[in-house]
Amino acid sequence: MKLSRFGLALAGLLLALAAQASEYNKGFNNTNYAMEDVKPWEEGKYTLPDYPAAPDWIGFYIGPEVVNKYFADSKSMSVGEDGVVRLILRVQSPAGAENLSIEGIQCSEGKYRSYAFGDAINKRWIESMRADWRKIEYDDKARRALREDLCVDKTAPKSAEQAVKLLRAAPWR
Repeated sequence: MKLSRFGLALAGLLLALAAQASEYNKGFNNTNYAMEDVKPWEEGKYTLPDYPAAPDWIGFYIGPEVVNKYFADSKSMSVGEDGVVRLILRVQSPAGAENLSIEGIQCSEGKYRSYAFGDAINKRWIESMRADWRKIEYDDKARRALREDLCVDKTAPKSAEQAVKLLRAAPWR
């Protein structure tokens, strides 16, 4: 099969363009920069605090349509190296009934975990049977408010002291 001059010229042009494209793409694969692999998030170790004997409750506002009152214990608040704010949460009904739980808020991902629930009679924690991290849903007003108050720009506070200051300074929307 004979190739015409036009066919030969076209084939030569395509080969030259392919070689030039190959040279051009080398600039995008620059090996002079070491890029660290992004590791998936892992939860750090956490030990449950003692049941609160003399808590320092900080109230926080959920919204006008919510009748329960919400509080976080400033003495139990911690910020882990894993970027999780952990605290004891107290929910009080208008009739005076109280529920305590130990919660973790993962600031960057907008997730939460309930570690344990309070047994007020025996003054102890009952560990949660559900150890997974769950997305903070739109209708979960309490955890949404905690994340908004504690996680500025979806970033965990640097320390427990900063977390307490943020919660105390949170506006009553």
